[in-house]
Amino acid sequence: MSENRNENLRKEILFQLYAVRPLARSAEQIERECRKQQNFFGRQEVSSELQFLADEGLLILIAEPGTTVRLYRIHANGVRLYEQTYAA
Repeated sequence: MSENRNENLRKEILFQLYAVRPLARSAEQIERECRKQQNFFGRQEVSSELQFLADEGLLILIAEPGTTVRLYRIHANGVRLYEQTYAA
């Protein structure tokens, strides 16, 4: 995956999670919304970038007890980055 594609996906993830804050979304929900917007990212791509953004402190991973679903919500650092970089 090219750097530009990675950056586009990261921006899309931040956009989606910023728009629904403080709610959380799964990789599947984000991938489905990407497809609706004609952005064709695979589920593995989405999962990898979600983990990258969480490692960077921009997202919070929320473990659902009793399930394997991994939910993510935007962290305050992610909100600031989105507003300063993309929303301006």
